[in-house]
Amino acid sequence: MRFYKLIAVILFASTILGGCFNTPEFPNSPEIEYSDISSTPRVDQVTGGYKDSVVISIKFKDGDGDLGYDQYEIDSLEKAGATPNYVVKQFRKVNGRFIEYVPLETLSGYFHRLSSEKPGPIEGSLHYRGIQIFHTFYPYAKDTVKFEVYIRDRAGNISNTIETEPVVLKWI
Repeated sequence: MRFYKLIAVILFASTILGGCFNTPEFPNSPEIEYSDISSTPRVDQVTGGYKDSVVISIKFKDGDGDLGYDQYEIDSLEKAGATPNYVVKQFRKVNGRFIEYVPLETLSGYFHRLSSEKPGPIEGSLHYRGIQIFHTFYPYAKDTVKFEVYIRDRAGNISNTIETEPVVLKWI
């Protein structure tokens, strides 16, 4: 009998405490915040050329949770030439000032769906690994670069733009 009373108290307490959780309210347009950047020099396994793999980490909040795409959607969007949902601009340091540098290949890309549940507010971190700078095609050794980033949700809403800290590209 004591066992059933204990179970009843636990169920009652969990119901009361579970009802106290408030769903956060965020705007439907995504909001992002810079978190971290890292650059790792590597040898490309296919070409044998040198490259820097850059990872940009951001924190995000979105009111309706419509961030990212499923793989089949990404494949369709890429074939159609649609604008990516993770947009990156690169800037290189020239005479103490950062000037936009447009590489031969875009650094922008797509990220996968961040929530598979029903629509609602989400927040978390996103680590974008789509930046590969091949030194064979990049004319400036040991250059200092930084990036501007914004994301787009499935409805087309655009986030604020963040700027990363500068990072030095390295030759191996």
